[in-house]
Amino acid sequence: MNNTTDTSNLLHTSWLWFARNLTNNTSFSAYFEPIVQLLLPQWRADRFRSKVIDVRRESADMYSLVIKPNKHWQGFTAGQYIELTVEKDGAWVSRFFSISSSPEYYEKSGLIEISIRIQENGQITPWLPQALKSGGVINLSQANGDFCLDEVSKPILMIAGGSGITPFRSMLQQIAQSGQAVTKPVSLMYYARSTEHFLFREELKKFEQQAPNLTVHFIDTSDIGFFSDAHLLTYCEDFNSRDIYICGPGPMILHARKVLQQQGVNGDQIHYEFFGPEPVSLEGSEKASSVLFQQSGKQVTAEKGETKTLLTLAEEAELKPVTGCRIGVCHQCICQKKSGVVYNSKTKTYSDTGQEDIQLCVSVPVADVVLAL
Repeated sequence: MNNTTDTSNLLHTSWLWFARNLTNNTSFSAYFEPIVQLLLPQWRADRFRSKVIDVRRESADMYSLVIKPNKHWQGFTAGQYIELTVEKDGAWVSRFFSISSSPEYYEKSGLIEISIRIQENGQITPWLPQALKSGGVINLSQANGDFCLDEVSKPILMIAGGSGITPFRSMLQQIAQSGQAVTKPVSLMYYARSTEHFLFREELKKFEQQAPNLTVHFIDTSDIGFFSDAHLLTYCEDFNSRDIYICGPGPMILHARKVLQQQGVNGDQIHYEFFGPEPVSLEGSEKASSVLFQQSGKQVTAEKGETKTLLTLAEEAELKPVTGCRIGVCHQCICQKKSGVVYNSKTKTYSDTGQEDIQLCVSVPVADVVLAL
């Protein structure tokens, strides 16, 4: 480490110490946050206050938010996601969404789009379109994620299920708008449960016309079923020589990954992104587990073979733990485990039996568990 880096780190540490001792916060901006919010409602010190320009309906259960990010937002790479934070009923709530438009579009217009499927019985996704009419204010994180395709340097197969098309739209739109030549074959296998559920259909067809090496297959699962080895041979016979990208619901990703591995595809060729923690198959879950919420005095049973998280079990017991992203990133749902074993579906590790802090949203009970909740 050079002297410049040492000095920078020392100054940063000193600044944190000074802010913490003077304001009892990790930064001065966090300390002044309530005051700033009097002038700028929903302002967050750790986020980028941004404006919703339009809410565009894509289908009966899907819509896109057109957003103008704060000028300090740093942009993104096609395929990345953002954390969207809004205030609902006096509480901050956060959700993660892939950006469905291209970096080229952002550079030219200053806008990004996120396309959201309405979750049945969801608390946030059905509420957002009305709450964020044109002119609404939200907070964005910087873009994150490694599910990216910077350039087409080798043959590619994309497999999308439902709203999993959103990062692929960003990638293909970037290729089309930047004028990047597609010198290697790119195939998209897009699965949806009916014809009306294919999002961006006309736009994807247009991309196909603009890039001779791009092929798009719209596959109606109600007609010919879901992803299989037969589909691979029909729509992308040379799949074994391609890099393969998968995005969609968790069970779909697990199934596609299994089929590909059974067909001899090397694991290094398979890239995927879950909308949440990876579904798990638990060791030692042959019998039901008891979960005791100590403070509330409630007790529930996680049935044999279930992989419900402790957050889901708590909410089913009508408890209201603090939550945020629900995918193990924001750490707002940390709770103390008094005893028992849980599986963390994000880190893919098992806890020991003793007392420790765990994240409810990514922890699944493996044996009887006692929580301080």
